[in-house]
Amino acid sequence: MSESKNITILTVDDNDALRYSLTRTLKEDGYKVLEARNGAEALRLADDCPDLITLDVHLPDKDGFEICRILKGNPRTAHIPVLHISATFVEAEYRVRGLETGADGYLAEPTSRGELLATVGALLRLKQAERDARLDAEEAEKARKELEKAHDELEQRVQERTLQLAQKTDEIRELTGKILMLQDNERRRLARELHDSTGQMLVAMKMALDQMSEEAKGHKIAPLVADTIAINEDMSRQLRTMSYLLHPPLLDEVGLPSALHWYTEGFAQRSGVKVELQMSPDFGRLPGDMEIALFRVVQECLTNIHRHSGSTTADIRLTRSPYSVQVEILDTGKGVAPDRLHGGKVVSGVGLMGIQERLRQFGGSVEITSHDNGTSVVAVIPLNRQLWEAV
Repeated sequence: MSESKNITILTVDDNDALRYSLTRTLKEDGYKVLEARNGAEALRLADDCPDLITLDVHLPDKDGFEICRILKGNPRTAHIPVLHISATFVEAEYRVRGLETGADGYLAEPTSRGELLATVGALLRLKQAERDARLDAEEAEKARKELEKAHDELEQRVQERTLQLAQKTDEIRELTGKILMLQDNERRRLARELHDSTGQMLVAMKMALDQMSEEAKGHKIAPLVADTIAINEDMSRQLRTMSYLLHPPLLDEVGLPSALHWYTEGFAQRSGVKVELQMSPDFGRLPGDMEIALFRVVQECLTNIHRHSGSTTADIRLTRSPYSVQVEILDTGKGVAPDRLHGGKVVSGVGLMGIQERLRQFGGSVEITSHDNGTSVVAVIPLNRQLWEAV
């Protein structure tokens, strides 16, 4: 009773006695009932959307089959369950026809109170299940749209953050490139200052000491003057080496191959590491900033070999093709320390990061392979033929 008190049923029958009996049975079970005597009234009252319609087949204006077809064809009333009840059309063919026209059930008079209420209850439960399913589908669709919207918003934010990150990365790379250029310019300036200023002062001092040495012959200060001259010469050699390491003048004058020959020979003398330099005799010139970058790569790698690898040898191979220039530095030392390896790759330190950034300025890359028998560093810079042919 409590479940049916808010349910409205429309009964359609032109037989007053049958309609009264049906209405009484439904009301006794707690349903609200609307009554219609013909098809026209049924269609008008159906606009109020009752929860269920009991529909006689034999009506004075239109038969129940046609009324059912109209109801099921109208989006406003299509969801209302229709139960055909007929005392005239009771054969199987009419039951089939009624169900084919869209009816949800078919009862033949006379029908018992229990069968009627059970059928009505079943159709109402079916309607409720359909309504619940429809609501669930609507909620699911709403949730899907909200999720899709959230996904789109997240995707938009990711794209915006990715763009911002790319912009910041470009800015950092541009700044790093400027810092490297300023660093090289400062090294060039310091090298020039050491050579032109401090170096000339040492030359002047040497000339004065030579004169003192002539005048001090046979005097007791002669050994002291000779020691001072030796110190002056040693300082001059160290100053020239420091000046050349800051910025080899050969880089500007004759290019990378000559600068590397000079540097590797001096490095071998200072460190005791035997260095073998291989390059084609027709290697030629590269843009100045690219030659500096490759020189610094070799300089950093040889410094690491001397400080960390324990290797007594180092091989340098410099090659050039129409499409790229490559420098490979190999040693036979103890390899990279385990704490510097992660997933088989070398974790970048300050020196390696500097190499990577220098190469990145030209679209290049560096690959480091390390094992117990040594380390290999391969740096590659792609060449734009039209640009470099003009160099």
